[in-house]
Order: sequence, then structure tokens, then C-alpha cells
Amino acid sequence: MKRLTVLAILTLLLGRSWPQQPTPKPAAPEQRSKDQKDQEGLKIGVEVNMVTVPVTVRKPGGGFIKELSQKAFRVLEDGEEQEILFFAQEGVPTRIAIVLDISGSVRPEWGSIKFSTKKFVDNLKADDEFALVTFNTETRLKMDWGRDAHRLDAVLTSVYCKDNTNLWDAVWVVCNDVFKGIKEKKAMIIMSDGLDNGSSVSYNEMLDVAIRSEAMVYVVSKTEAVRQSIMYEMAKERVYENIPQELFVSADLALRKLTYETGGRVLYPNSFGQLDNIYAQVDEELRNQYTIGYVSSNKVKDGSYRRIQVAVDAAKAVVSARPGYYAPSDLPHSKLPSQR
Repeated sequence: MKRLTVLAILTLLLGRSWPQQPTPKPAAPEQRSKDQKDQEGLKIGVEVNMVTVPVTVRKPGGGFIKELSQKAFRVLEDGEEQEILFFAQEGVPTRIAIVLDISGSVRPEWGSIKFSTKKFVDNLKADDEFALVTFNTETRLKMDWGRDAHRLDAVLTSVYCKDNTNLWDAVWVVCNDVFKGIKEKKAMIIMSDGLDNGSSVSYNEMLDVAIRSEAMVYVVSKTEAVRQSIMYEMAKERVYENIPQELFVSADLALRKLTYETGGRVLYPNSFGQLDNIYAQVDEELRNQYTIGYVSSNKVKDGSYRRIQVAVDAAKAVVSARPGYYAPSDLPHSKLPSQR
């Protein structure tokens, strides 16, 4: 099976600086070298074994429940309660992959997509970084990880929308290659009409690598808007000619499952001209998520899928978090389990 490859991958330094205990005099060079190695081993060990879970807590009628303490949260893995070792009330730095559909079907609204994408990037927090990926029948990394958006307008202006929508291929590439080595909080925002019509990877293959990437996937999908208008404006332009409406229902269910399994969600604009509002919703959610981390009490490295349940002690709280993850494994990737 042909695999698409993204060439540019950012090298990530794991962990953060751990505080040094004061000493009356500087350590000898040999001792400093040994201490440094011990610290690096500790940082890497903690980071690799930590299971991090972004959690969104909303009120039933909408709006976020803020300022909850760590004591309000409980996390269970396969029914066993876990000790929370990391807790953050405010949005932590996030790597955001912006994945834009540039197939022929989005050509009429590309101007709106460009404008809203640039505005979203301009409003990112100082510690956030983004990467820009486009896809049609091919997936391309247009901008690698960084904060500098001065090239964004020129990059988006150079794009010409054409060809089909290989959506599953695009998600597979981003999760497997663009997010490779990234240990920080990760999110993917996909702009698409939601119809895959030519990917070389299957939906299940794509879903498997998406879950393993531990990135939250948000899909800005026009499946519903397109379905409603297929007999009218879109049909006149012959963009979706001879496509049964049942395919839109099936595509929508597939997107909903993808976002549920990764802790994200599907957002439905009537047109990409509403992207300002949609982007703002995603931005607000990322900024108002709690982040909890634990080291699993199950030390077996069998690569199995483990269920996560997060409970919050707050009246009528609506809790959203990814439902599980794959445990570490020493097995080759081809032999890893994919049953959930």
C-alpha cells in the first residue's frame, strides 16, 4: 500500500527543567555530568510513562465550568482508579496541526478559509505552535512547526483547489509523521466537506493511528450543509453530481467516531464563511481544558487498548475526554493490537 510521507519533522526535547537543590559549593565536573545524566533519565522516564488526558467540563446549557481543583477529578483506567500526578487548570501549550482540504469542492470558499485560518493563527497563545498541511489527492506539509506566521498568507495564496478528497490519507500522514516525536498536548483541526473519495489507507487504519497519536481531532465539516443543499446550489454547480445522499450520512458518522475516539468533536458551519466563529470555538475549548496526568498502575507493556473514564465532582457537569489509549509495547508496530 502506498504511504504518503511528510519530510520535515521537528526534534523535540522531552520534559522540563527540574529544580536543583542549593549546595554550598559547585560540584566537580565529573559529578555535574553524572547528576545531569540522572536527571535526564528521570525526566524522560516520567514523560514517557505519563498518560495525559485533556478534559473539557461544560455546563448542561453550554459554557465551561472553571476553577475546579484537582480533588474534584477522578480518573479510572479499565475500572481501576489512578493517582493523578499532574494537574493543570489552564490551557497548556499546544501543538496544533491545521489541515486544509484543497480539493475542487472547496474552491468557491477558499477565500474565506484563507482569511479565517490566518486570523486563527494570529490569535494563538505565545507558547502554542502550529503546522500547516494541505490535502487533495496528495498530502503536503506546507509549513512546519513554529510560531512565525509571516509566510502564511503567501503560502495559502499559492494554493489552487482541485482534484478529489483523500481525507483518511491526510489524517494518517499528520498522525504518523507530522506529530511524530511530539510529546506536548496535540490537536488537529481539519477543514473539509467531509467526504473521502480515494484514500489509499482504510478508515480503520486511519482511526488506529489517530488514537495512537493521542492528538485531539476537531473536524470542521460541511457534510450536513452539503447534504441539505445538494439539490440546490451545489447541484447546479455539479460539484457533487451523482453522489447518493446516504454517503453524507455515512461520512458524518465516520467523522463523529474519529473525533469521539480522540477527544475532539465535529463542528458544522453552514459555509466556510463562518470559520471565524468555528475557529473561535476550538480556541476557547483548548484554552479552557483541564489537563490531568497519571502513571498507569498497569505496568504490563502489551500494547493493549485501555479504557479511560474521567469523573468530575461538580453538579450537572458534562465531561468530555478521550475514552482510551494504547499502552506502551515492545512489539513491532505491525504486531500491535488494534482491537478496542
